[in-house]
Amino acid sequence: MQLLGQDSDESRASKVLTILLSLLFLVAPFYYQDNLGGEGLNLPFNAVVWLPVLFIIAGAIFKIIESGEWVRPNYLWLILAMPIGLYLTGFVSGMDRPGEWLIRLGVVFGGIALWFSVLQYRLSEQQMNQLLYLLLASMLIHALVGLVQMISHPLFRGWVPISSGNRLLGMFQQPNLQASLMATAVALALWLATTKTFSEQRWPQKSALFLTLFLASLEVAASGSRVGLIGALLALLLICAGRIKALISQPLLAIALAFTLGTGAIAGYQANDGALQAYNKIEKLAEEGKDARPHIYRIALDVFERSPLFGHGIGSFQSEFQKERVTYYQTTDASAVDGSPRFSHPHNELLFWMDEGGLVALLAIGIGVLGVVLQLIRLGWGEGLALAALLLPIALHTQTELPFYISTYHWILLTLLLAVLFSYRTLIKPVKLSLGATALLKGSPLFIVPIMVLFLVHSLLSQTGIMQYYKHRGTEPTHLRFALNNVYFKELGEYFVMRSSLYGAIEHQDQNAVLGFIEWGEAYLEQIPDIQLYRDVAIARQNIGDEEGALALIDQAKAIYPKDRSIEDTHRRLEAGEQLVTSSLALLQSEE
Repeated sequence: MQLLGQDSDESRASKVLTILLSLLFLVAPFYYQDNLGGEGLNLPFNAVVWLPVLFIIAGAIFKIIESGEWVRPNYLWLILAMPIGLYLTGFVSGMDRPGEWLIRLGVVFGGIALWFSVLQYRLSEQQMNQLLYLLLASMLIHALVGLVQMISHPLFRGWVPISSGNRLLGMFQQPNLQASLMATAVALALWLATTKTFSEQRWPQKSALFLTLFLASLEVAASGSRVGLIGALLALLLICAGRIKALISQPLLAIALAFTLGTGAIAGYQANDGALQAYNKIEKLAEEGKDARPHIYRIALDVFERSPLFGHGIGSFQSEFQKERVTYYQTTDASAVDGSPRFSHPHNELLFWMDEGGLVALLAIGIGVLGVVLQLIRLGWGEGLALAALLLPIALHTQTELPFYISTYHWILLTLLLAVLFSYRTLIKPVKLSLGATALLKGSPLFIVPIMVLFLVHSLLSQTGIMQYYKHRGTEPTHLRFALNNVYFKELGEYFVMRSSLYGAIEHQDQNAVLGFIEWGEAYLEQIPDIQLYRDVAIARQNIGDEEGALALIDQAKAIYPKDRSIEDTHRRLEAGEQLVTSSLALLQSEE
């Protein structure tokens, strides 16, 4: 497969970019090791994908300095308004959880920096086209991973995530993320097939395109994902509308694409009844009170209304949302949601930022989106609609979930597609910096990149240590040494260490240590109302003879999680005057 810039006049910078983009899309996203799941750096590949991104950004800085020029995309300040606005609201509203504050904003700035940096390499239209084939190759590998996961006896166990029900998890360990990526793959395959240069491509590119289109449509249909199915259908409509002339002028190609797409969708439906599952979910959503998501959205809106301007602060969602659930239950029949565990997000990107950053964050995002829409309009309705189809599946997914926090790959993919969009009609500007500013700009990658690489590697070691600690059932606290010294994993590491200290304190009847745990645990619950920790603190309070305090705490937990069985059982035993635990062994057994 021909990658970026195999022409004789290829520059050294584009050769480096070719290597880094290949690592970014063909290698890094497929790193897998056992993990506890979740989001962010808890998933190991999210750390690995940032490594080539850092070097792409550093390379762009050196290229700007070397050439004395920089590429100014259209509506630059509208796009930059988003990260700047989010930073300002994050600073004003506070940072109760510094680790999450740094990572959340770092991911936003990193993605925008990647978008800007790729534009600085000044790829030609042909090279940008080959970049899209590189993205298509990455999606083909992801489709093959999904295919492996669908078979009865999956191969490559330990190399890719495998579920007991042969679910389409992808590398992301989440079916909707795989579905939205496959919907993007459908759009990208159709977009490339309807370009003027498709007939000039060699057979490997054409074969990869049709294979990707078949597998992607199969997996969208088999996934049972509403957002994936709707995203693929809307992208298909936009592609057909934007490239209608190309499809009409090449009827054989149009028939081949339609046949491949239809065959894949039928095969996917036959394999897993995915389309029927998606329809049932939509039908359930339409029935008042049957689906949890409308309740989640309403509670999140209530949280927003309590602090509409700057929000409650980055990292505050879990605490504010769980508290608001109590009020919501009092006025609404929320049987679809009151049995749900703790929510870490509202299944909607805009609502998430509204709750934590308020109207200022929403305005910042809106300005950035306006820049994208204006650039699409600038290209004309045909090309604008076709390029919008590439962005739509992932953009739609952000309104039903938080794909970027589970998969950094989706955020990076979106920024690369935006780089393709903004590569049209750019301006070349001279660099006008003082000697001091130039030296600072040149030295910043030499300072920042090694620090970030060290942090990412340290985070991988922290995640590995936490997993080993979990596998050994908390008997080897030395596994947590990396986590306790990591800005992202420190909170989780302390959680395990403090709970372990409670076991020992109860066993040795160390009242001071138990009191220390109570102080720490109640402060933790203010930020993260964790169900297990409610029980632990109640156990600790009962251990020091504070039966009333233990029952009050469990009453608080029961108001938030009224149908949780473990909370209900603890509440019943406290009211009956039963001893919750008498030894660390019994405490361990109570968690099983």
